[in-house]
Amino acid sequence: MKIDLRCNGASLREYVMRRMGAAMERFRAHIRWARIKVADAQGGADKRCIVQLRLYNLPDVVFAITRLDERAAIDEAAARAARVLAQRLRRGFGGLAPAPSAMT
Repeated sequence: MKIDLRCNGASLREYVMRRMGAAMERFRAHIRWARIKVADAQGGADKRCIVQLRLYNLPDVVFAITRLDERAAIDEAAARAARVLAQRLRRGFGGLAPAPSAMT
């Protein structure tokens, strides 16, 4: 899985990789790539975490979380990513299917 991460600061970058990596680890074989952007929300002090996940044989997962604190936005985005991936895979395959490389 390739991760395209866009955010400012090395410590924030490390935090995003740790939180999102942990949330998506068990689904890793089902994700082609992930794009995560952490930035200021328009017109305010809020922070926004935008997540786009390209999955194998399923629709993309795209959402944004806006919170006052960037770490709160990241934490909630990680939790939502794990929840949505579990739901998509359960509905899409009738259960967690084998990884695409295992399907022939």
